Amino acid sequence: MAAHLARVNVLVQVGVGAAFDFHPGHVKRSPVWMQKTGLEWVYRMLQDRRLIKRYLMTNPVFLALFLRDFINAKIRNFST
Repeated sequence: MAAHLARVNVLVQVGVGAAFDFHPGHVKRSPVWMQKTGLEWVYRMLQDRRLIKRYLMTNPVFLALFLRDFINAKIRNFST
């Protein structure tokens, strides 16, 4: 989406991931127990090896930023 932002001239873009592959049945979903426990990403990563690099590169960055913001919010709430 970021690569095409300048060309599409829209205010909002929404990423839907594999939703358009799941609904028509092009990609098999993980077992229900994995869906319910939030581990569907592991199943997808094992089924589609190109996701390994993507997940290993972006997820730690997301988690670090999330934890930073979460801790900062807790500190702000504690000090008020």
